[in-house]
Amino acid sequence: MKKLLFTFSFLLLSKAYSYDAIVIVLEAPLLKEAKLNSVVLQTLRKGTRVYVPTEIGNLDVLPEFIQTYDRVGNLAYVPTKYIKIVTNDLSESRMPITYPKSDPTDYRLEEPIPETYPFDNTSYLRASLALSMGNNMKSPFDYNSNFSKQMFSSESGGRLSVTHKIKFDKYDRYYFGLFGAITSSNNEIQFKNNNIAKENRSILRLGPVITFDAYKTSKYRLTLGTGFTYNYHKSTLKMSGSAGSEERLFSGYSLSPIANIMVQVMEVIPMTDFIAGTDFSLFLPYTQKSKDNVAIPELWGTESPTQIQAGLVPQVSFFLGVQVKY
Repeated sequence: MKKLLFTFSFLLLSKAYSYDAIVIVLEAPLLKEAKLNSVVLQTLRKGTRVYVPTEIGNLDVLPEFIQTYDRVGNLAYVPTKYIKIVTNDLSESRMPITYPKSDPTDYRLEEPIPETYPFDNTSYLRASLALSMGNNMKSPFDYNSNFSKQMFSSESGGRLSVTHKIKFDKYDRYYFGLFGAITSSNNEIQFKNNNIAKENRSILRLGPVITFDAYKTSKYRLTLGTGFTYNYHKSTLKMSGSAGSEERLFSGYSLSPIANIMVQVMEVIPMTDFIAGTDFSLFLPYTQKSKDNVAIPELWGTESPTQIQAGLVPQVSFFLGVQVKY
């Protein structure tokens, strides 16, 4: 009861012993203590009148916080920059009638509000470029000769992926786009007749891919992907021996499903992520053919084949690179 009487008396006498002040931001907090991280006792909307002590109008330099009271008469503090004191004299011009910069208390969205609100509708494109290394697929060629030694290198190259967030995805997890890769390997075979075959095998891959961010935080994402690629194979075989040397070219096409798992380290530099992962590919049976006629039969044998046949071949490759968003 005493508190109510005090509040009523304060409201009656405040006109005589205080100045008016007007809130110039969307929501001004009344704080329990004179510091921004203090407990908020009440918030006042823009245009609300606040009563401040008379002596404030006589100060040359205003304090950071001004003393006032909340709706139940508790002592409170309001940030000086959020109000304009009305003194009805020249000193009133010291304070602006509107907040001088962007209102820090205005949380309202600018019109028009996005149709997907409150979900993020940012439309990102992702483009990644990485170096890759995988197992040698060892597509055989029938040399019609016994070998004494075989040396196979790992298949290495680069991979490129360009994807776009799927339109219906409200959670920024699904992306669809294109996957491409160029890889090559070099093999050497030594035969018992002292002939040497050197092989260079290259693959150009292109196809659609869809990815899903199975786990994500502000710093990391674990991404699963699947798709398939249409592949162009080119193999250059060079046989050397006592009869001379000859080079033959074989080419063909194949289809291969692909699945991958990737870790993204977000924003290593602005709009750029670090990526690392593994691709799992399954090359369906395919044939590479050659249009070259054999010029030195002694090197290849009397019935040298004009094609390379490959069965079902799995491949695992690892990649490391960067991803940009735009």
